[in-house]
Amino acid sequence: MENNYAIATFCYGERYYNQTNRFIESLEPFEDKPKLFIVTDSPSSILNKEFVKVKHINEYDEKYSTYYKDYYSFDFSVKRFSLLFAFQNGYNKVILTDTDVTPHPPLFNKNSVLNTFCENSIAGQVTYNFFDEKNRNSALGQRFLSYEQKFEVEFDKNLLKEMPEDCIQFIDIDDDKKFKFIDTWSECIRIKDSNNLGNAPAGNIDEMCFSALYNDISCVNSSNKSINLLIANHDKWY
Repeated sequence: MENNYAIATFCYGERYYNQTNRFIESLEPFEDKPKLFIVTDSPSSILNKEFVKVKHINEYDEKYSTYYKDYYSFDFSVKRFSLLFAFQNGYNKVILTDTDVTPHPPLFNKNSVLNTFCENSIAGQVTYNFFDEKNRNSALGQRFLSYEQKFEVEFDKNLLKEMPEDCIQFIDIDDDKKFKFIDTWSECIRIKDSNNLGNAPAGNIDEMCFSALYNDISCVNSSNKSINLLIANHDKWY
């Protein structure tokens, strides 16, 4: 491996193919650029570069090849397959990110990225506190409670004082846990769908945090290590 970490992202629809290609082009000038793993419904729309690895979503789950095209209805659980793609290629340290980001030089480099990963954790510079969300009647954390019931487990909610936002996450999971983490996440999605738990807030914060704790993985805030290594460049349309 040229690098000890990889980046994983996902893109569905022309707007996002273009953002992914912008991301690829923004990584090209870096000497120590990481492998970029992309799962999409249109591999032919993605720039063909040596450091870019692309798979069609149908290789994982054909149901995701049909999708809502608006932000609030899109099922972001598809992103777990991008992380799985990187895991399957031997990586344990993976930045799982939305595709609308670009690196922020000179902050973004191999040393700063590797320093941001926290062993046996999912981490992010933006995190939410379960208790704060509950006190303000937020939807965040509600699906987590449903998963506890379905799995017949209950976790100390003090472990959820740092629930990483799922736009840009630094994931560091060893081989003995990383595929179990994905399996638990997938089971959460089956529960979510079969019980009509809804998709608000959009994303997978509850699912990822539950899957982490279920597999003895920590949820942490990494802002003390770095901030803004990747910058989101939102093409606002929602």
